Amino acid sequence: MKIWRQFFFGVIFVLAATQGGCGGGGGGGTPPPPPEKTYAISGTISAAAYTAMDSDVNDPAAPYAPNDDFDQAQPVGNPVAIGGYVNQPGNGPFGRSSRIGDVSDFYKVTLAANQTITLSIGEADLQSNDIDIFLYDEGRGDEDSSQGSAKTKSITVKKPGTYYIEVAICTDCPAGASNYTLTIGFNFATASTMAGTLRLGDDFVPGDIVVQFKDDNRSLNSASAASRAQTLGLTAKAGDVGRPMLLSLGDAQQRSRMRSALGIAATEDAATSSQLKRETIQAIKALRRRADVAYAEPNYIRTATAIPNDESYPRQWHYPLINLPQAWDITSNIPAGSKQVIVAVIDTGVLPDHPDLQGQFVPGYDFIKDPTSALDGDGIDSNADDPGDQGPTGSSFHGTHVAGTIAATTNNTSGVAGVAWGAKVMPLRALGKLGGASYDILQAVRYAAGLINDSGRVPDKPADIINLSLGGSGYSQAEQDVFSQARKQNMIIVAAAGNEASSTAFYPASYAGVISVSAVDAAKNLAYYSNYGANIDVAAPGGDSRKDINGDGFPDGILSTRGDDTERRKDSTAPIQYTYSFLQGTSMATPHVAGVIALMKAVNSKLTPDWVDTQLINGKLTQDIGDSGRDDKYGHGLIDASKAVVAAQEAAPTPTLITSPSMLNFGLTSTEIDLAVGSIGGAVTVYAPTGDATWLSVTEKSVDSSTKLGVYTVKVDRSSLAVGAYSATLTFTSSANTVALRVTLQVGTPGAATSPDAGYHYVLLIDPATGEVMKQATVGVDASGQYRYSVTGVAAGTYQVIAGSDSNNNQIICDPGEACGSYLTLEQPKLVTITDSGLGGIDFTTGFDTSLRANLSVRTQQSGLRRITKVKGRTWQR
Repeated sequence: MKIWRQFFFGVIFVLAATQGGCGGGGGGGTPPPPPEKTYAISGTISAAAYTAMDSDVNDPAAPYAPNDDFDQAQPVGNPVAIGGYVNQPGNGPFGRSSRIGDVSDFYKVTLAANQTITLSIGEADLQSNDIDIFLYDEGRGDEDSSQGSAKTKSITVKKPGTYYIEVAICTDCPAGASNYTLTIGFNFATASTMAGTLRLGDDFVPGDIVVQFKDDNRSLNSASAASRAQTLGLTAKAGDVGRPMLLSLGDAQQRSRMRSALGIAATEDAATSSQLKRETIQAIKALRRRADVAYAEPNYIRTATAIPNDESYPRQWHYPLINLPQAWDITSNIPAGSKQVIVAVIDTGVLPDHPDLQGQFVPGYDFIKDPTSALDGDGIDSNADDPGDQGPTGSSFHGTHVAGTIAATTNNTSGVAGVAWGAKVMPLRALGKLGGASYDILQAVRYAAGLINDSGRVPDKPADIINLSLGGSGYSQAEQDVFSQARKQNMIIVAAAGNEASSTAFYPASYAGVISVSAVDAAKNLAYYSNYGANIDVAAPGGDSRKDINGDGFPDGILSTRGDDTERRKDSTAPIQYTYSFLQGTSMATPHVAGVIALMKAVNSKLTPDWVDTQLINGKLTQDIGDSGRDDKYGHGLIDASKAVVAAQEAAPTPTLITSPSMLNFGLTSTEIDLAVGSIGGAVTVYAPTGDATWLSVTEKSVDSSTKLGVYTVKVDRSSLAVGAYSATLTFTSSANTVALRVTLQVGTPGAATSPDAGYHYVLLIDPATGEVMKQATVGVDASGQYRYSVTGVAAGTYQVIAGSDSNNNQIICDPGEACGSYLTLEQPKLVTITDSGLGGIDFTTGFDTSLRANLSVRTQQSGLRRITKVKGRTWQR
């Protein structure tokens, strides 16, 4: 929210009145009207807890204390949200620092391990400004930094101690002035907001830079990589013009040339690895500002995660697309645990002796009744091996490909990886030459679910999931009934949406209770062949073999296990060759989803079809691609293995003890906090809580006498503690599980400010009809963190009361990085009306908006008295 405050230039104009010289004579005329009665509006504005203000902002009216270096570092509490302002000399609105500059703000704070420091600037300031944060230890040595063009940057503290934090505007940038918000103890950073961030603590090669130049500078495109790097004072180590290049800062003499070429301020030579990393970041930032650079970034060092060692895994682009490596990394025990999960693959049968599938099956069945379709010389039997469907260009071995995607043997240094390689496949043969009959497929479904079927048998253990990479047109009540019965047996059924590029209903995917899967290509776009429409539930990689988007030299199909009977068609005694092939289709997408659900069932065997449906609808299992929310191309989004596994882990229906909040930070002044202790998934009994620090205690406040669930009061005693940050663990043990809460507090330097301070404030009365600022008062914070204000000379009428700081002195309050508040609240403002007396008790709260959300904005311009009012993004000009 922005509100223009009144700004008086302090210039007095004296107008000389001249009298006409004729005659003189008496006065006369109408007497002046009596003066208008005016009143006062008063109240108290309370600064939000744990707020602090940069002590040298640009507003000349605000209190001032320089915090420009280590010696002047401003002490702050923890946790805290600080509003501040920095600018280069000669930049920013006119004010205290506009001429001389305020390039750095230093803060001194005591931190606990794993706390997060987060810097945020607004979108408007982001356009031309670059503000970074640097962390130094108590000895003033480099500890970490977070730099770059992102609007949000963060540092996580690795060990407890006293630190210096520097907020600095880029001194090598062409211009710069900006407000900011610095938070400590609250982690607001996300992957999307952290893009472009350069952190000193990240693991990268000091002195190396990966650069991609743009292609619009033809005179330089013809230059060699070496000469292009040389013009920047850098050395080319690898790559070439037209593709990413690896450049080096070189030795001390070359780094001096680099600083000159890139316009980086001279510094002492980098003598340590940390100093060289800092210089690398400075060079990257300078390169990013060049018009001919597409991107510049560190040469990051990566370490292994749970990545399979199968030789063809690098060609399985479709697994990283759905965050499978992250899922495997999060739950490294999944392959072993998922051995109890069974996925029924109703298809053409399998090649059980394929080297990447040996040992991955439980007994299956062949339900093809017609021997001419079965091509194995008999009808229903217990042999689900695939003899081949003998198509015009050879057999498809479709079921083997599907089975490999779900559960191919993995980490055997050869072949491919499976999504849930610890799961088992139940092969159920129902597709033969030219497809399969509906009745045969239904018998396979019944068998998988443990229902009576034409084989006269049921499996020792029914399947958990059914994969149906098959289908066709035409609704069948018999099919719907069987799928409904299977679902009642706790079966999760996944089916292909079809490959007709049509919205026509395709079965069984379109039946109630069946998860319908559309296909995407390597760019996460709907595959050109994939069906779409109202019945689509989820998307998964199906590939597009026409393309090679990743440039690996192979088509972007789905790589999995397969067979080749080319030689056998020539010689009936020749064996089937075991191969790996790229195929495309919704048939290939479906086993990705079935495999992910197998991983989910591995970590939580009690998952139900209803639960999976609910989580799918709520976006807990997918990446939202396409239109926001559900759409007809991708359903509820692209399956995300990492999110799905996490959701399954969190969904355990067993009774679990929980606390709210999940951690306690007493900051500098708090002495007690109430803690709610409850349970989910059923009742639990709580035993006596324990703390591991003498300064920590807990008492019952309002708890159930039998279960001991309820509200506890946690207290801390600082009386015997020295200045510093302290951390302890409060443990609640129950009949179900144990919860350990982290408890932190700080003991500040005697005499240091401990009350909240949201900066010097302007209190404005706004005419709600016009948005005009009618009256204004100024007020500073008192020792208790409150602003006691009174706006006088107010005429009778209706007003909105808004208050805020103006750190950058641009005559607008409530910019990002500035405090803001309104009566009753910003979210629910309430108008006040004066009739024949003043108003008191107009109290509200002010603070910094760390979410950077768009708020109400009111602006008044002195020139021409033109008013502009913005409310929730809409603009009216009056």
